[in-house]
Amino acid sequence: MLNKKIYGVSEITGFIKDAIDNASLRDIWIEGEISNFRKAAGNYFFYLKDEFSILRCVMFSVPDIELKDGMKVLTKGEIRVYERRGYYQLYVREIKRSGIGELFLKYLELKKKLEKEGLFDESHKKPLPWLPNKIGVITSVDGAAIKDIIKVIRKRFPVHIVLYPVRVQGDGAAAEIANAIEKMNARKDIDVIIVGRGGGSWEDLWAFNEEIVARAIYNSKIPIISAVGHERDYTIADFVADMRAPAPSAAAEMVVPDMRDVEARLFSMVARMEGAVRNRVEMMRGRMDMFNEERFLRGMKRVVSRNEENLNRLKEMLIFLVKRKVEVLRENIEMLTRVLDSSSPYKALERGYAMVMLSNNEIFKSVDDVDVGDVVRVRVKDGETKCQVKEKKKI
Repeated sequence: MLNKKIYGVSEITGFIKDAIDNASLRDIWIEGEISNFRKAAGNYFFYLKDEFSILRCVMFSVPDIELKDGMKVLTKGEIRVYERRGYYQLYVREIKRSGIGELFLKYLELKKKLEKEGLFDESHKKPLPWLPNKIGVITSVDGAAIKDIIKVIRKRFPVHIVLYPVRVQGDGAAAEIANAIEKMNARKDIDVIIVGRGGGSWEDLWAFNEEIVARAIYNSKIPIISAVGHERDYTIADFVADMRAPAPSAAAEMVVPDMRDVEARLFSMVARMEGAVRNRVEMMRGRMDMFNEERFLRGMKRVVSRNEENLNRLKEMLIFLVKRKVEVLRENIEMLTRVLDSSSPYKALERGYAMVMLSNNEIFKSVDDVDVGDVVRVRVKDGETKCQVKEKKKI
């Protein structure tokens, strides 16, 4: 408590600083509207305000979102006194768009619960197969994610892809994703699963923060790669999965090796075996030099000569087998590529067919799905159009 005397400015500022520090205003969430935003020397300065008050803020790290005046945000940080200027301010460590406050707190609560249960433990993570024969992909058939995955795998080491199409956002999406994981596990031919989608807002990615999806990933007997959004996007699915990829294309790079690396590895094995053969021959020659008996030496030379001929034949046979194995792998790759092309949902579009989608992104299957005046999307090989239903009749 202050007593009656005359204080210096620094003394009274220090008193206020101690009072605020003792209040432990750390790791607090504050919501408000940005005003007077500016960037200087790589740092960010702004005010948070509501209808009654203004709070000075500073942020030293790069935010995940673009900040501007008038934007409503949710910030996390600590209140400290800046003694040189004699004012207090919020030192911001995290910042998100407002409107997701309750959703984000729900995310933190579920993350804490599942972490406590052990769903994120490294001991539960399963290793990925080095070269899978068949890859399961759980994502939207219309999104960019499946296109990126197919493109990367086809370039690196084409293998068979099994697509299980699901909705990746909106009501019911989480249940579809969890069900797809269970269906993939019921199969006996899937070696690894990629679950994910392209980028989007916090709300768009929410299906991958649902508890039903987290538990389905945890209970999977097949290794799962979570590939949701972009590098900065983290969902609960990422923490539970056996591997987290920053994007769907990155997941495709993780799941199969580069064919050139495989060939280099095979030829490296051949080179090591050749070296072992040469070393064996040299060792035998060295042993021969230890004996002076001419008769014994002649006999040993004949033995070594025969062994050297056998080793040369074995070397040629080994090289032939390795080359044949590489040829078989290439033939399998070409066959898998043809199968992949023929099973692609987009291949039919190249042959002149079209795919008609309803306003809710479902496939148009029956005239009962639309009414006169409804607008549908017609997708062809090089784009899509919107068409209005003028009349309908059953055949």
